[in-house]
Amino acid sequence: MSLKAKPMPSLDYLNSILEFKDGFLYNKITRNSRAVKGQLAGAVSGKYRLICLHGEPFLVHRIAYYMVNGICPEYLDHINGNRFDNRIENLRPATRSENACNIGLKRTNTSGVKGLSWAKKPQKWLACIKLNGKNKNLGYFESKELGAEFLELARELLHGNYANHGYKENVFCQ
Repeated sequence: MSLKAKPMPSLDYLNSILEFKDGFLYNKITRNSRAVKGQLAGAVSGKYRLICLHGEPFLVHRIAYYMVNGICPEYLDHINGNRFDNRIENLRPATRSENACNIGLKRTNTSGVKGLSWAKKPQKWLACIKLNGKNKNLGYFESKELGAEFLELARELLHGNYANHGYKENVFCQ
């Protein structure tokens, strides 16, 4: 079972062992040598902060959202793109597609513009955008600036509030 689809522990249980404050979960009680009363709950594992409850890993942002709202949607999006900023105002329910729209500029990007790459054969800039999990070619552009401007407009139109132009607070994805 994936971390996203896992059923949450009861709210009563979570509220008895954890406190959510300013975007962080703290241990209310000492559960073991690594979960000590008053200390930050969980640990960084991979791209996210996780907390183990009854031997099962849970994403901290999902636990936090659930503790505050009483529900946990299948997908949660970090609005500012920072996976460790778990303030409630930075978390919003999303579909898988919406969540994917808010991915920043990849580290492997060489143009510096999300969705824009140099096409050797036509000697022009190629603009592409992802929509519902599929790449869509938006056309070739003579200049990088025109391609970037077109992509920004397309993202605003197609991705709406989930649009991430890749330069938002210099947040990169892997």
